[in-house]
Amino acid sequence: MPPKDTLKQFFPSITPDYEVERDPKNDRVVFKGLFAYADLIDEPTFSWITTGMEDYGPDKEAVQFLKNNLNRYTLFIAVGTWCGDSKDLLPKLFRVLQKAGFSYEYLIMAGLDRDKTTLTKEGKKAVRKYKIKLLPTFVVLDGNGHEVGRIEESVNKSVEEDLAEIIGKK
Repeated sequence: MPPKDTLKQFFPSITPDYEVERDPKNDRVVFKGLFAYADLIDEPTFSWITTGMEDYGPDKEAVQFLKNNLNRYTLFIAVGTWCGDSKDLLPKLFRVLQKAGFSYEYLIMAGLDRDKTTLTKEGKKAVRKYKIKLLPTFVVLDGNGHEVGRIEESVNKSVEEDLAEIIGKK
């Protein structure tokens, strides 16, 4: 099953549906619900996304491997836009996906608050199904929606090398 069909299986309405709140601890903007890459880029207080992408130089060999293989997978990304680890790893992931030619239409993002709650039926279902406990969590799914592997909160080597290792095992 192609990745886009996998998304439709678990997220029948992929239309972004999120609320913008303020984090009570640090007053940062919190996206809570399902959203798209464009929603993040359009948020004026999220300049950390583009800055982080511009500043990151991924490993070329790992990116080439991902370019040849990642298109068979779907990504479910759970993030906290208030969270330092999410603000570090999410721009790196986007840069890697950009360099690997991975289409953002094959990923879905859920924004969670500090209590790891989100909005929408699909978002809540995915958070439960994939047992999201740490942020960010990048879940790699095969064509049947089964988890192949994940990156949680930090990387072992780098985003691209960890993703290559995950899909290289399959």
